[in-house]
Amino acid sequence: MGDRAVAVQFYNQALSAFNDKDNPDRLKLAYGLFSSACMIDPTWHESFYQAGNNNSDIAATLGTHILPSAIACWRRALECEPEPKQRAPILANMGWRLQNLGRFDEGLACLEEAVRLDPNLALAWMTLSCTHQALANREEMVRAAKIAYALRPDDPLCEMQLAFALLFDRQLVEGFRYFEIRFKYKLKSYLQFPYPKWAGEPDKTVYLVADQGLGDTLSFARFVPAACARAKYVHALIQPELLRLFQNAFVGKCANLNLIPQPAPFPPADTWTTFVSLPSALGLSAEEIRSAPDIDIPNFFVPKNWRVPDRKLHVGIAWAGSPLNDIDRFRNIPLQHFAELYRVPGVQLYSLQVGDKARELSESGYSPIIYDLTPNIRDVADTMALLQHLDLVITCESALGHICAAAGRECWLPYSRQGTDYRLGCMGEDRLWTPRHRIFKQGMDCKWEPVFAEIVEALRERIDAGVLQHVEQRVHRASA
Repeated sequence: MGDRAVAVQFYNQALSAFNDKDNPDRLKLAYGLFSSACMIDPTWHESFYQAGNNNSDIAATLGTHILPSAIACWRRALECEPEPKQRAPILANMGWRLQNLGRFDEGLACLEEAVRLDPNLALAWMTLSCTHQALANREEMVRAAKIAYALRPDDPLCEMQLAFALLFDRQLVEGFRYFEIRFKYKLKSYLQFPYPKWAGEPDKTVYLVADQGLGDTLSFARFVPAACARAKYVHALIQPELLRLFQNAFVGKCANLNLIPQPAPFPPADTWTTFVSLPSALGLSAEEIRSAPDIDIPNFFVPKNWRVPDRKLHVGIAWAGSPLNDIDRFRNIPLQHFAELYRVPGVQLYSLQVGDKARELSESGYSPIIYDLTPNIRDVADTMALLQHLDLVITCESALGHICAAAGRECWLPYSRQGTDYRLGCMGEDRLWTPRHRIFKQGMDCKWEPVFAEIVEALRERIDAGVLQHVEQRVHRASA
């Protein structure tokens, strides 16, 4: 046994540094102090446990390559033979991070052991629900989420996971109701708005805010006509990229709708709500949510002189979503995988990628083979105009997929096992509002190579079918 008393001194100082939110170097300092505590007394599980937690938090800024060191610290903590109630949180954290690394079987075993040792550990149940979500075990996903919430009903994180579990299980009414916890969880500034939240009361002036990403605003715009029919007046604060589209889509249909591009001062209103809150605010049934039609998309024109001639299939692509999304690191796809699509003769790729990631096209050397359409894109209306001249879009799970759904264009989605969207389901089954999407799901290995191998074969079949149809048409014309 080492010098426990000295180890405790270093440990306490490490905890103090770890909890000092005002110090930007707190995790780095805590790392050194926890390391010293571990070395001074290598038989004390608590120092290894907290060292693993510290490394786990460091991964949020440095990346997932730090996670194996956190897992190793937790394994070392278990070797110190802590009591069962002390083992449970160590196993829970291990299970969480193993799941993040795609090691689902091992992570699941850790989490199941954690809840066996301490059935009252809400964190373990919540993470167990997340793991079952990735494994598409819907019944177990919901069961674990409900237990976590019952144990800690005041914890916004547990309630958020319950909301997602219910939404993935297509219990839409309850799922959207619990999803309102996002304001206490991350969107706390909304709770400071100068008017109460709208509960669907008629004849109110409503401040309607885009609280999620651009794709979510577009997706939930289907409920705006119903909100306008219920309310006296609606001030809708939206992403500027949607302004021209919405101006054309709602003209003559929602006379009491005022579209305001972000950012803007607060308008005079009686109540507030958000686009994603509309199903709950309006009191819609699951069937009403499912069957709500998309907004009417006007025809936006753009010349198609940019199309590369003599190609059989014109395919738009995007490989990254908004970095503000919690699942961004899972759903984004290295651009090199899209280059594999050129294994199919006759394909021509066009970049629809916007934002900082668009630079990767030239930085990675793909400009000669992927035509960049982004200089033609000022807003979503421009994107929709370009889609009319493309045969197909292949994109990661991002706003572009929602734009394709609204425009009624065919879209193929390489779908991350961990970066899932409740509208697409755990495995791309029972999709909500995306009738023309085709899902290519990652396997248990969480690798993109098999996914793109499947897409390559699907493209070959698509081109072969097109060639056959063209030959049949020529034969029919010749015989007519």
